[in-house]
Amino acid sequence: MAQQTVMSPIDLLRFQQELVRTGQYEMLGRANKIAIGPSKDYTPPPGDKYIEKFGRLMELRDRFLPIAESPDRTMILATAPLADRNGNVGLPDVPDPEWTPPARTREEITGVVDVEATAARRKIDANAGEVMMPAPFDPKKYDPRMIPQRLEDRTSISLEGTGDRILVFQPVLYIAFQPEIEGRTRGTAWLVKFSFNPVDRTFATMLVDRRTGQVNFYGGMFDIETPAGE
Repeated sequence: MAQQTVMSPIDLLRFQQELVRTGQYEMLGRANKIAIGPSKDYTPPPGDKYIEKFGRLMELRDRFLPIAESPDRTMILATAPLADRNGNVGLPDVPDPEWTPPARTREEITGVVDVEATAARRKIDANAGEVMMPAPFDPKKYDPRMIPQRLEDRTSISLEGTGDRILVFQPVLYIAFQPEIEGRTRGTAWLVKFSFNPVDRTFATMLVDRRTGQVNFYGGMFDIETPAGE
C-alpha cells in the first residue's frame, strides 16, 4: 500500500511538475474515469441529471488522462493536462441518463420501404412528374442527447492563495484506467483505489488548474487493483 509523501499542496504541485517535466515516473496507463466521493462541504448543483444519478463521477471519454507513479511509488502523477486536442480545459459532454432512443419504424427494421405507409410523406416534383421517396434513414436520430460535465459543478472549493484558479476535489475514491504494459495499452480496466491515510489524517485530493488543465493528486493512500489473473 503506497503512502503519499507529506507536503504542502503548493510544494507538491512544484515537485510533481518537476518529476513530470524530467520524465521521472513509471507509466501506469490512460485514465478514463475519476470518482469523487461525498463530502460535507459539497452541495450538488440543482437539476444536473448526471450528478443526481452517478454522483461526482468524471467521465473522460475521448480525453484520456495519462497517469503514472512517482519513482518511490508514493504518488500518482498526471503526465498531461486535462484538456481536449484544442487545449480547452474541462470535461467532455456525457449522455443524458434520462434520454431514451425513439422507437424503430418498420422500415428501419426490415430495410424495405412501405409505399402505403409513406404515401403521405412523398413529394411530387411538379415539373418532372416524378415521385421522390423519403430521405434515407438517418442513424444520428439514435445518438443520445448530450449534457455538459462541468468541473465547477463537482467542487465547492478552490486552493487558497491561487485566486480560485486551482479547483479542489475530495475525497478521490478511485481512478479507472487502461494499463500500459511494455508500451502497449490493454483493453482491461484497472483501478487506483484511494483510502484515508491515518498517519497524516488526509484523504486523497485532486487539484485541477482551470487555466492550464494541470492535474495533481495529493494526500491519502492508494492501492492498484487489477482483474483476477493479471
